[in-house]
Amino acid sequence: MKDFFLDKFEYDFYATKYWIKCIENQEDNVTDFVKRSISHILNAHHIWIARLTTNEIESEIWDILPISYLTRLHEQTYRQIVDFLEKFELEEKINFHSSEGVKMTKNVIDVLYHMLNHSNYHRAQIVMELKQHGLEHPSLNFISYR
Repeated sequence: MKDFFLDKFEYDFYATKYWIKCIENQEDNVTDFVKRSISHILNAHHIWIARLTTNEIESEIWDILPISYLTRLHEQTYRQIVDFLEKFELEEKINFHSSEGVKMTKNVIDVLYHMLNHSNYHRAQIVMELKQHGLEHPSLNFISYR
């Protein structure tokens, strides 16, 4: 199961990295919605890996990050995810507080699945926004990637 998640996070890393480059290339034309959404994807991954590893959270879920910072945060978080996957058991449960402050206990495997699903959801929103504004919007379907 770890190999499954390593593989899917590798794709997720590739897809988000491609999106960051796409947004950087047309930064002057992308909307605040796009900037907020790509930041949200990265912030969410950062927050979830911090919850899994009990690291300190450096950004909030809806903080808009400088475009120049996105790649660094993305690469850092991906390395932390891979490191986590190689060291921890997926069947474990973690305790954390949600963004709303609610105490929760969840299976690590569910958190990892949520992270992947969440990224895809928001990348799809970014596609729609870029299309509506006539901007470049890559197609990054998993099956094409594979």
